[in-house]
Amino acid sequence: MKIVITGAGGNLGGKLTRHLQAAPWCSAIIGIDPKPMADNGKFRAVAGDLRDPHDRLWIEPVEQADAVVHFAAQNAQPDSGWQEAAQSVDMTFNLLQHVGHAPCRFVFASSNHVMGGYKDDPLPPGDTLRAATPPSPGTRFFDGNAFHRPTAYGSSKLLSERAVMARAANSLLTGVNVRIGWVQPGDNRPETVNPHGGGRRIGPGEADAAELARATAWYRGMWLSNRDFLQIMEKALTAPSEPWPHNAIVVSGVSNNANTPWNLDEARHWLGYQPVDNLWAELG
Repeated sequence: MKIVITGAGGNLGGKLTRHLQAAPWCSAIIGIDPKPMADNGKFRAVAGDLRDPHDRLWIEPVEQADAVVHFAAQNAQPDSGWQEAAQSVDMTFNLLQHVGHAPCRFVFASSNHVMGGYKDDPLPPGDTLRAATPPSPGTRFFDGNAFHRPTAYGSSKLLSERAVMARAANSLLTGVNVRIGWVQPGDNRPETVNPHGGGRRIGPGEADAAELARATAWYRGMWLSNRDFLQIMEKALTAPSEPWPHNAIVVSGVSNNANTPWNLDEARHWLGYQPVDNLWAELG
């Protein structure tokens, strides 16, 4: 399998690239990223601009790929503005114009932020977050001065999911939208997952105990360990699509964390994903 990875120079792209170097079923990796990268082993770097729909630097390898894993975003942070979010959507749309003419697997790195509103507006008791749950983009966070609930980033991920679904319905493309949880850079240890969403720590008097408890449960529940991340991405690349209800699917991507609101039944059933890590067991 010849695989294109966009955003290959980032946290997630780098982890998957290193993993695929040792995968015998992967014959070549083409990493598309504006930052300079060195060719290494199976890996070939391409400094293409996905915002440019006419840039042959990225178009040619994408058209020749057996699979595309799309991590790239103009700003991959939750505080992304609408202009940046629009450019991220442009990247996805541009890529989708050049896949599906031949059989191809498209794995889109969606985000937990598509459902981020459920941190503060919880689901009814007994309900969990799955593909059919109505989306609620944006996760409320504290920036050091005030609380915000930005929606641009989560909305861009939701729109891109829908674009993958639409392209797969009318082409030879099969797609997997993975709503990736919290994969921290480096070792990605459970003890560094905090109730502040990676932002500035909430000071005394800035949030009540119930809010802190809710945020703690939310962020810890969406932890995705490094090895579970690599497993679900590999499954997304290789799982047969015949059992799926549509040519493209949406699945939750978190570890096997006790009491998480993220429902993993669809990832287990359609991809064969079997997460092995549990944040609460790791924390003791």
